[in-house]
Amino acid sequence: MTNLQKMKSKRLIIWLVGIPMILALVYYSIFALDRYVSTAQVAVRQVGNNETPQMPGLAVMLSGLNPTSREETLYLREFLTSQDMLNVLQQKLDWSTHYAGRWQDPFYWLSNNAQREDLLEYYRRIVSAHFDEQTGLLSVSVQAFDPRFAEEVLKIMLGESERFVNELSHRMAREQMAFAQSELAKARTVYEDRREDMLKFQSTNNLLDAEATAKARAEIIAELEANLTKERTTLKGLSSTLNADTPQIRQQRNRINALEQQLASEIQRLVSQKGGDKLNVVASRYRNLTIDAAIAEEAYKFAVSSVESARIEASKKLRSLVTVVSPNLPDRAVYPERIYNLITLLLALVLLYGIVRFVIATVEDHRD
Repeated sequence: MTNLQKMKSKRLIIWLVGIPMILALVYYSIFALDRYVSTAQVAVRQVGNNETPQMPGLAVMLSGLNPTSREETLYLREFLTSQDMLNVLQQKLDWSTHYAGRWQDPFYWLSNNAQREDLLEYYRRIVSAHFDEQTGLLSVSVQAFDPRFAEEVLKIMLGESERFVNELSHRMAREQMAFAQSELAKARTVYEDRREDMLKFQSTNNLLDAEATAKARAEIIAELEANLTKERTTLKGLSSTLNADTPQIRQQRNRINALEQQLASEIQRLVSQKGGDKLNVVASRYRNLTIDAAIAEEAYKFAVSSVESARIEASKKLRSLVTVVSPNLPDRAVYPERIYNLITLLLALVLLYGIVRFVIATVEDHRD
């Protein structure tokens, strides 16, 4: 290797490894601020599960967590990193004041006049929420430049999370109950309308039960027809032995005429009403009204049972927030990880230097 090549290699090391490492050392030793992390673990479980006694920590979660609570937990995870949660922290702690104006650390600097979008972006950098699919635990962590502030922020977040879970589950339960009760009210209205239609129909036609009345008159007509046939047979027998002018013949004919008049009257009553409707038509309409009323009654009974079922299902939707691991007061700063970051950076720069040297050597070989 010539002196020129050695000089180029030294310059390359200085620019690719030396200067970046010096800048990193200056940043981590002078500018980088210590960040403390407070963590907690929570779980969302079903309310009213009294099959197991009260147990602290993970035992509560394992005994009480319902698999269907995964959906509510995911909702909670989004809420923790939302603008709504940031607004609560701003109102209760003046959250941005703690982070704003720390010009020493350029990577974690927040302007005093930061816009809402910038505040939310910064908030999501220092607050994290991770959901473990296997255990059902939601891990929440908060970074701050002061350990007590980190703990205080996380406590407020968990308090708001409990309120959020309660409100969410109660709202879902209320919506389910409201729907069932609205369906019950509709079914009751329809049932009462059908009953009212039946009563009006009975009052208009002066019939308590048109179908039963038509049946009764049909039976009377059948009986009259049987009697008329019997009397006509008797007249035929008398006519074969007596003259037509005998009192017995005239009396029998009068009896037959009376039966015929009565039969005609009953038939007229069966097929005609005051309004001009036939009784059998009235009976058919009444039967349809009866069927409609029976269907409405069954629908009303089903709606009543549905309300009770909805009440049971709504109680199953109620959830509560269980704190498995409470927010801790950190004793030492977790970030920045100075030694780890410097070693990682050094290895990456050395690897980059090796790649660049290989490329340069390959190019020079092709020139030769």
